[in-house]
Parts: sequence; structure tokens; C-alpha cells
Amino acid sequence: MPPTPPREREPLSPDALLLVPALLLAAGACVAVAARHFALAAAATGTLVLVPAVFRLWTRTWYRGLVLRGLGLFIAGMHLPMLAGGVLAYGRIGCEPADCAQTLLLGIALAPVAGALCTVGYWLVGRPPV
Repeated sequence: MPPTPPREREPLSPDALLLVPALLLAAGACVAVAARHFALAAAATGTLVLVPAVFRLWTRTWYRGLVLRGLGLFIAGMHLPMLAGGVLAYGRIGCEPADCAQTLLLGIALAPVAGALCTVGYWLVGRPPV
């Protein structure tokens, strides 16, 4: 039996290279929202949306329905932090109205970041329907 040649490493896909900065931008936006730096959070969220969209425009073909599905995921993903904030506020028995309102407002402030992350994630890994 002849020896098998060593396996060559496959090059990293552009999606994998772009996913790490996207997650870092999302984390930075969440930290900025928690620190009440809304201008920085808006800048990070805008960058989170623009970088993959520009990357996708330059490197891939867009198929019919990709933008519409991405917007649908934005709306769906936007509701996750608001729902989590509502559940956390409702689950706190005997909390002061100001404390409960802060939890709800934090969920509302994080909503665009979560929606953008869902859209960007779909645009990065989404495949055309068969």
C-alpha cells in the first residue's frame, strides 16, 4: 500500500472571515447600548449592516428574495430582545416600576442590534432556494 499524501488545508471561506468581525461589532454595539452611548451603538449597528452588505454586493450574486428574507429576519430578530426584556421584567416579582421599565427599555434599545445581526447572519450564510 502506498503512503497517502498529506491533506492540504482548505482555504478559509470569505463568510468565515467576515463572521468574526460581525460578531465583534454586534458585541460592541451591545456594550455601547448598555453604557448608554447611543451614538456609538448606532455607528456599530450601521457598520454591522453595511460591511457584509457591501461585501456581498462585491463578491456574490444576489438571488431573488434574498433582501426580502433578510428584512423579514430583521423584523423577527428585532423582537427577540424585546420579548426577553418583557419576560425578565414580568418575572421579577415585586420590582419597582422604574426597575421594570429599565429592563424593558434595554430590550427595546438592543432590538435594532439583534435585528441587524440576524439579517447579516442570513446574508452571510444564506443559500439560494433549490
